[in-house]
Amino acid sequence: MNLLRGFLFFCILLLVAGTTVPARAAVSVLPLDDNSHYAKLGGYLQFADATADAIEPAAAPTDPAAWTTLRGATLNLGYRQQPVWLQLDFQTASLGDANWLLEVANSQLDQLYVYVYRDDTLIQTWHSGDRQPFAQRPIPHRHFLFPLLLEPHHHYRLLLHVSNSEAMEVPLLLATQQHFAVLDAERSTVNGVFYGVLLIIAAYSLMLYLVLLDRSYVFYVSYVVTMLLFFLWQDGILYQYLFPDIPVAQHLAAGHLSVLIFASIALFFRDFLHLPEKVPLHWLAYKSLLVIHVLLCTLLWWLPYQTVIALMVVNTVLSTLMAVLSIVRLAIGGARSAQIVLIGWALLLFCLLFFTAAKAGLIYNDFMALHGLRLGISVEILIFSFALAFRINQEKDAKEKALRQVNIERNERMRAQELALQAEKETSRLREAALLAEKANSEQLQRLVEARTADLENTLANLEQAHRELERLSALDSLTGVANRRSFDTRFTELWTTAQRFGRPLSLLMVDIDHFKQVNDTFGHPCGDYVLKTFAHMLRDVIQRPTDFVARYGGEEFAILLPETPREGAAVVANLLVQQAQRHPFRWGRTTLNITASIGVACQIPTSADPPDSLITQADAALYRAKRDGRNRCAVFSDTLPRDPAGGAA
Repeated sequence: MNLLRGFLFFCILLLVAGTTVPARAAVSVLPLDDNSHYAKLGGYLQFADATADAIEPAAAPTDPAAWTTLRGATLNLGYRQQPVWLQLDFQTASLGDANWLLEVANSQLDQLYVYVYRDDTLIQTWHSGDRQPFAQRPIPHRHFLFPLLLEPHHHYRLLLHVSNSEAMEVPLLLATQQHFAVLDAERSTVNGVFYGVLLIIAAYSLMLYLVLLDRSYVFYVSYVVTMLLFFLWQDGILYQYLFPDIPVAQHLAAGHLSVLIFASIALFFRDFLHLPEKVPLHWLAYKSLLVIHVLLCTLLWWLPYQTVIALMVVNTVLSTLMAVLSIVRLAIGGARSAQIVLIGWALLLFCLLFFTAAKAGLIYNDFMALHGLRLGISVEILIFSFALAFRINQEKDAKEKALRQVNIERNERMRAQELALQAEKETSRLREAALLAEKANSEQLQRLVEARTADLENTLANLEQAHRELERLSALDSLTGVANRRSFDTRFTELWTTAQRFGRPLSLLMVDIDHFKQVNDTFGHPCGDYVLKTFAHMLRDVIQRPTDFVARYGGEEFAILLPETPREGAAVVANLLVQQAQRHPFRWGRTTLNITASIGVACQIPTSADPPDSLITQADAALYRAKRDGRNRCAVFSDTLPRDPAGGAA
């Protein structure tokens, strides 16, 4: 009863904390000046109905009465097939930063056309959406980003044509590039913590399965992993990194992931709550709904998407109600595991209710719309983990109780036998009693050994996990967050061996920050640390391939390994890095630092006759040449380069 009261109080607290205050009346023009760094555009937005084929700006309504002014913080029209026009106006005064970004923070929008007007003149046009390959986006990001170069004292107008088969939710943000980078880093950190928690729970449960060999943990791990994949899809990360050239995979991923989630939770309940034995009819209905869900997912390839999704939502609701009915029945029957699971599902359904209502445009609760589903899933997963642990302890207590009962019954039988035999021979009775005592001591000793062995295995597992975490941290440079020199040496040896085995080129870029000592001498070491960290982040942003490797080589010098990259491709990357370093904003207080870089490029197809450090020597020689020729440039090693006094090529 106390647990139920606490749960109800927590739900009410979430509702009150997240309720959206009615938004202020919108104004027609958004002002931007020196003090403006970002602006949420909901209060300045107008929308109107559109058609799918009329996407040109001339097709937008010209009658002011056709436009509706948005009163909330985010446009959310729920599930609808009809596209929509969006427009807003803003006026620039004097601007401290001319480089701005327009963010549309919904990675599931199908088609998105953006038109930018300056003083009634169309200056920029973009076509994007998750029906387009990821490479066509103006900026490679999980959300839709559009660069805007704003000039002071001008009137601008944004016109968007949006169509979507999912919820018509269009959160818009206008921010300077520098401020957006900070905001995006904060959001990525929060998401990373959430994803990390799910990964830790999955890894821990998998280790428990390997120790206990309980299939419930396998299905629990599958449920956690598929939920993690769902959130990665929802945030656009799967599309960005897993299938960027397959838009149809992004479009259909939600339906297929829902099947995996459905199957995982169904199998988990089957083994954990013993549904086939305790509620066989419920389990039969639950399996039938699962089969229907699989068939509906298959129909996504042929029938209209929104129709099938609507049927899948109805089927999910029915299966959820069936699962809740089964759990409630078991909970009323006194099953403590079912009671714990019921609390987790009740909180999940509470959060899912507000999340679905927000997505459908019925209400807009800021806290629940942004974090409701993740909060509900996190608490549900933690409660399921607690339920698994509770069941283990419950089964352990039951086994111990049964063992004690068996011992009691066995002792009673033996005592009766002793009384029966006492009349026959006292010596035989005494000998038998001694043997029984020795057997009991042996069993007790065996139980003690098994308990100590289990404790030792648990301790060893914890030590192994801590050792792996220590190895991961020791591979990173503590200041810049990229790999350190030790990791570079290890990775270089691996890539050199692979390139030598398969006869593939291996390129190395030695990057040096120009006049870095002057930065330390002029502004101090904290400024130097800031430049190193920012420069390292810039390198990681440019180097996108998963096989490429960025490391801090020493001091202000960085090394970049590009496997299977010829000399010409490495030179292109080096020139791009030189240009990016020159135009990347390095601000220390009110001072803008002029940071440039010199890069040495070397490439080899290793043979057994080549020493591994020859590639490093060539890259150092090219770097020396770039610095000697005036810095802020790259140089590519060739055999005709002369040697410097230290022994490298000039």
